[in-house]
Amino acid sequence: MKIEFAPLNIPMRRRLQTAAVLQWVFSFLALAQCCLAAFVLMALSDWWIVALLYAGWLWLDWDTPTTGGRRSHLVRNWTVWEYFRDYFPLTLIKTVDLDPKKNYIFGFHPHGVLVYNCYLSSCFWSITVTCPP
Repeated sequence: MKIEFAPLNIPMRRRLQTAAVLQWVFSFLALAQCCLAAFVLMALSDWWIVALLYAGWLWLDWDTPTTGGRRSHLVRNWTVWEYFRDYFPLTLIKTVDLDPKKNYIFGFHPHGVLVYNCYLSSCFWSITVTCPP
């Protein structure tokens, strides 16, 4: 078996798009485990007070996801999401108006690459929304 690497003449924009997708994949698959390991290491070291403060914050903040969380306009406007979007060209087609005072549950199946469009279309302002005539 032979390993073939990407050619060196790939444009920088495409490399940044790939890096943005890899960043999201790492965050999705490994960030929780890395944070848990860091918490345990801090709790068992001289930094235990930081782990204790974080545990207190975790306890105070436990219900935030069920109440809608705290949106960060800074994070939602990161340039990385534009590169992420451009890797998977995506357009959201609005077919009906939704009442902003109500809560909605959206199901996206099958999982895999299709979950990326769900993430981009519901979490960030980096996609194009079109309304059919």
